[in-house]
Amino acid sequence: MKRLLALCAALTLTFIATPVAHASTTIYLTEPSHRQINGEFIDDDLASSLSFTGRLGELIFNPPAGAHTWIIDPALIEDVTAMASGYTLTSGVAGSGELAAKSWLTQLKLDTRNDSIVAMAYGNPSSYWVGQLSPHDANYLLTISQSRLATLLGVDVTSAATYHSSSRFTLSSADINSLKDDAAAFAATASYIDPTKIDTSRLALIRILNPDLTKDRRGYLIRDLTSAAYAQMHLVHLAPGKFTVTSAHQNLPITLTNGFPSDVKVNLYVIPTNLKVEVGTLPQVVIPAKSKIQVMVPITVLTSGTSGLNVELTSTHGDLLGDSVIYPLQLSVISPTATWFTTGAALVLFIAATVQSIRRIRRRQR
Repeated sequence: MKRLLALCAALTLTFIATPVAHASTTIYLTEPSHRQINGEFIDDDLASSLSFTGRLGELIFNPPAGAHTWIIDPALIEDVTAMASGYTLTSGVAGSGELAAKSWLTQLKLDTRNDSIVAMAYGNPSSYWVGQLSPHDANYLLTISQSRLATLLGVDVTSAATYHSSSRFTLSSADINSLKDDAAAFAATASYIDPTKIDTSRLALIRILNPDLTKDRRGYLIRDLTSAAYAQMHLVHLAPGKFTVTSAHQNLPITLTNGFPSDVKVNLYVIPTNLKVEVGTLPQVVIPAKSKIQVMVPITVLTSGTSGLNVELTSTHGDLLGDSVIYPLQLSVISPTATWFTTGAALVLFIAATVQSIRRIRRRQR
């Protein structure tokens, strides 16, 4: 009887202990973005969250007992790593979270050394809005998230099979159009920039799709993204100018600037603002990396007065680069037609005067 009771007790303890031994707590580490696309911190709220008593600090410094599965946003680890290197806020004030960030990262590596780590989709975006605004990035995002997190932590991590969020939070039509235009601008110039920086703009857009961003912060990040897209599209641009034209056929020097780290091939489109001038044919132009060149635009003046040239630069794919520029023209030229007309009129007057003189002489001789 005693043996039977002992056996039952042992089986009971095994039944109870087994699930505990294999239980695993899932811990999510993610935070809406606190940085602009250029990496500058907008505020110091992340520093507070990383502290021992902060939201992210509690998860690291006081995790639940037992085994864990860590689902980590690589965008958060990038932000904390940047903070740990020292930083200044966009306001110009020195950040206060350097030591908190270093302690947090150290403790994270200790906590996860024997646990399973899964890479959350970068920036924890809504799968719904990724599908609406950047569907071609849906699978790519999961892949790059795994590689980035593995590099940041220096350990092997598993790629997430799905997105953590599918929220359909509200985006205005203006915001949607801005994000689409910005994505198109970055895509149009992607081949000109440093290959290691191509993902920066794509991932900056993705971070804006985090459902936990406040409306004001999302609006701020959208404006920041739009400003960066505008600046990138204007790294190739035309210099302003105006010209006084004093001959019927003249070449006008127009300056083109390329701020990209690679050569850029462009098409130059020149359209007169009226019919007082004509423009000759222009070939494609290659602007060397980080340089300025002058292109000579051949024009023919048909009559004096004022005119202008509306000039645009486009990529070989037809994307507008920079802003179009109108170059005012002051035309101080007597055109060949006008010269012929004036000469002809003078000749007629001369002939008429000569005929009149001959008639007078003949009348006197009579």
